[in-house]
Amino acid sequence: MSASDKEPDLTIKPEEYLEVISTEDERIKIIGEELANDTGRAIFGKISQGVTSSNELAKALEISLPLVNWHVNRLLDVGLIKVEKVEMSQKNKQMKFYAPVKTALVIIPPEDSSGKSLAASKKETVLERLRHYMAGIVSFVVGASGIYVAEKSQLPQEVPYVPETAPEPAMHAALKASPLVGSAPQPEQSIFTGEPMIVLVALLGGWAIFCTVFFGIKLAQRIKNKKSAQSAS
Repeated sequence: MSASDKEPDLTIKPEEYLEVISTEDERIKIIGEELANDTGRAIFGKISQGVTSSNELAKALEISLPLVNWHVNRLLDVGLIKVEKVEMSQKNKQMKFYAPVKTALVIIPPEDSSGKSLAASKKETVLERLRHYMAGIVSFVVGASGIYVAEKSQLPQEVPYVPETAPEPAMHAALKASPLVGSAPQPEQSIFTGEPMIVLVALLGGWAIFCTVFFGIKLAQRIKNKKSAQSAS
């Protein structure tokens, strides 16, 4: 795995995976019916596990193909699944394969007391919080990884062990009798300088960076909102 594969994807936008819908939306009723129905829920569960076709669903769930198509069309209409690809069958007919839509649904009230829709403001609030958490998580990963690499590079490199040749019997006796000759002292190993301590330091440093970035963004946003409110008044 290359280094680029381990880096977080900073191009992901929360608004691409979030949809705010009102309780007055007709899709809410269909979504509730499909998830409350055993067959609809089973079909949605199968599609959520991977790309599949109506024929494969009918065989796996042991239900009729028309019933499968009916539920699949309803799930398509409300945006819970999508057509991933279309292939030609052995009978030279188009066969659709379905996949789940990776979108989070946020259900909100239709209107406030003034009659103004809350969808836009609620969605912006949710997206703002998601951006804060994503920025904090990215900073935690990058910060902890940087601290770990920096601490790891400061560890002394291990010297490979090379066995010494056995001394001759006469020399071995002389060395054993001599009080000035002994084995070299071995450096003591400490739990505070090993791998567990480096990981702990990296995690604590990453958490500190996360808190700094997360609360720093929230503070900056509050100051910005306060200035906007003062300028509007």
